[in-house]
Amino acid sequence: MNILLSLMFLIAAPVIERGEFTILQDGKKIGTEEFSITAERGGFVAEGRTRISVPGQSFDLRSRMELDSQLRITFYEFESKGNAIRLSVQQPVSQLEYKIDGKTEPDEIRFLPETVIVDHNFFHHYLILLYRNGIAGTSLPAFVPQDRTIGIMSVQQTADRTFEVLTENLRVIATTDTQGRMIRLTAPLANVVVER
Repeated sequence: MNILLSLMFLIAAPVIERGEFTILQDGKKIGTEEFSITAERGGFVAEGRTRISVPGQSFDLRSRMELDSQLRITFYEFESKGNAIRLSVQQPVSQLEYKIDGKTEPDEIRFLPETVIVDHNFFHHYLILLYRNGIAGTSLPAFVPQDRTIGIMSVQQTADRTFEVLTENLRVIATTDTQGRMIRLTAPLANVVVER
């Protein structure tokens, strides 16, 4: 089943996908990410928890993304150690809020309906991108919450079940299984591999 058929299946039925990724850097395990995508209230909810441990530091990060039936984002939230990023998508201006060290900083952003979110800390966002993109060769606006920027992200199919995702400063290679589920993500410049 290709990505487009997987997308149609995901939208047409109350599919629940759960999984766990192992995060490797320089060939060593540095963390895991547990995620789920569930059907809810005519749309979907994607939740993730990433745990990373490197010498001298450990991180426990959580995200929640609410999507409509076409996998367009309506709400996003990231939390770690009391800090948070929240985005409530509205048209023409969306509400963005950063809470850092107990201080809340409101902001506004023009978030087009076709915009995707690719958070630095959550690899299941690429899975949603592949489901949403359906057919490779598409460019989409992409919001990176930590950078407060919207740039252009493109997805190109490079081989059977292999996709290259590019931005101005990022290149990742995603591999899917025959069901269209992402099973591997590689960021060659960072020497990071994420595997299901």
